[in-house]
Amino acid sequence: MTNSDEQKSQPRIGKALRLVGRGLGPCLLIALALSLWNLGMAHWQHQHNPVPGEFHIVDGYEMHIDCRGEGSPAVVLEAAASAPWSLWGEVQPELSRTTRVCSYDRAGHGWSEPRNGNRDAETIVRELHSLLDQARVNRPFIIAGHSAGGVYVREYAREFPAEVAGVVMIDSSSPQQFDELPGARAAYEEDKRDAKRELWEDRLRVWSGWERLIGRCSVSAKDYPGWAGQYDAMACRPGYVDTDESELNYFEDSCHEAGRLTTFDNMPLLVISRDPDLRRADMSERLIAQQPVWNREQAALKSVSSRSWRVVARNSGHMVPLDRPDVIIREMNLLIGYLRGGPPPPFGNTTTD
Repeated sequence: MTNSDEQKSQPRIGKALRLVGRGLGPCLLIALALSLWNLGMAHWQHQHNPVPGEFHIVDGYEMHIDCRGEGSPAVVLEAAASAPWSLWGEVQPELSRTTRVCSYDRAGHGWSEPRNGNRDAETIVRELHSLLDQARVNRPFIIAGHSAGGVYVREYAREFPAEVAGVVMIDSSSPQQFDELPGARAAYEEDKRDAKRELWEDRLRVWSGWERLIGRCSVSAKDYPGWAGQYDAMACRPGYVDTDESELNYFEDSCHEAGRLTTFDNMPLLVISRDPDLRRADMSERLIAQQPVWNREQAALKSVSSRSWRVVARNSGHMVPLDRPDVIIREMNLLIGYLRGGPPPPFGNTTTD
């Protein structure tokens, strides 16, 4: 190219850059406006949906706990993986008519601040122990865990056996599930890979305000009766994008840790399980193949204590606290009554209700 050609091309390049700049400027302003709008709406939702319960500082981070009712023994509720305290919205209000009941948010869930570092069962249990101290929850108490929460309950009983009066496992994960459930290990590795890939995509959608713009930051009050406002307030917060997935990479470690407890001795144990005969249209072939193995693992949980009983919640899937809260409330009231000196539950039995 000659000097003359270069001189002729320079005005064209400058014009093109100016056109790009003119188009890019408004786009950046729109993106900034959407991002600020999302921040403002998240703040507004929080202000208009006060969080029930209390906040305490545990190892430098704020944690949320909601205790209701009066009485002893207290009940501590441990939610499933990625689930906030509001998972217990159908259980806690009714159960708190009988005794004090506490639900809480693990780090990065619900209203508890996210934190970096190890998120295995040992870490989670020690944070819970400190939180319960600060919330002045009397020991010993009944501790109940749903799904992955059952692994953390098991580890709590291993580390602090004198603090536990009874255990409730609600369709609990098993320490052996990675080796026993068909396809479980492959699915777990795939979930970990997907989580890494999806993190930045999810952050971009939330931080940019796009998720709120297309209506993915709110739910119907009909579908979430009683806590739709809290769900909306928790959704699309820039600082909490996928932080409820922080335990995923450590869950196999958590299973190994909890598996060190092989017996509750004679501690009362209630096992509540999903309906193994339930089939839903959205169930994958892998999940259907896992059903009988999961059912055997649930039955095996009874052997961990000499004073245990099991109830299969008819027509319930894995989300028993949502599908059959009545079963949880009734059976836990039996356990509470027994620990208060009442008649014993049907130890040794398995029933379907």
